[in-house]
Amino acid sequence: MDEFAKKILDLINTRSDAHIPEDKFTFSDSLSQYIDIDFSEHEAKEHWKNISLKLQELETKLHKKVSLYLAIVDYFTETNKVIDSPVLVEIKVLRETEEMAMQDGLTGAFNRRYMDIYLRKEINRCNRYEKSFSVMLLDIDDFKKINDTYGHVVGDTILSEISKIFKSTIREEDVFCRYGGEEFLIIMPETTAEKAVCLYQRIKDKLLESDIHKSFNVTVSAGAARYKPGKDNLVNLIRYADIALYKAKAQGKNRIVNYDSE
Repeated sequence: MDEFAKKILDLINTRSDAHIPEDKFTFSDSLSQYIDIDFSEHEAKEHWKNISLKLQELETKLHKKVSLYLAIVDYFTETNKVIDSPVLVEIKVLRETEEMAMQDGLTGAFNRRYMDIYLRKEINRCNRYEKSFSVMLLDIDDFKKINDTYGHVVGDTILSEISKIFKSTIREEDVFCRYGGEEFLIIMPETTAEKAVCLYQRIKDKLLESDIHKSFNVTVSAGAARYKPGKDNLVNLIRYADIALYKAKAQGKNRIVNYDSE
């Protein structure tokens, strides 16, 4: 039997959902590596249990070791019938294709669709484990004026260059998205809004030293907000960050406002 399948069986037999530490293993996250469908933790655990049984059944029938992939395909096409027409694709190619479809071509940031998907997953994770995370909504100050003065080619260059500054400053676990136009959103797992303010300051320092600031006086305003499990929702979280961003603009731009401290 596949070593990973053995691990799954061990986890099924020895631990309940409530005792799975999210930093080590979750059934739903592990299953998402093989099938592009979102399952709850309980659903994923049941599927893994049945997949492990399917693997044992196939090995008994065929009298040889069977790959976990084969057991998963057989389970979801024949036993559970979630998938009608599976397509064999190398996982690396699939991930690269998915990433390209989820990225904004100009800035390299994840697009709005990916942002929505990731935020919903992060909210579910935080609700499950009583964790919190923060978002930071950033807007390039007076961007319309820059476009009107220098043209859209320069505007696009500024969007591309400022995105490089954002991406080079955030942590590996942070998720950088293009919210729309000249607005960007950074999702920061396990981060307070106060730490988001510190991240903004590092971004601001890099920006003020950059050529695009020296040439076009580009600055950025931001609003930060923290998700509180069980108390907030996705719509309110974005609204809080937007309110904080509006206050940053009203206070003179080129600064950040933390919604939680207002």
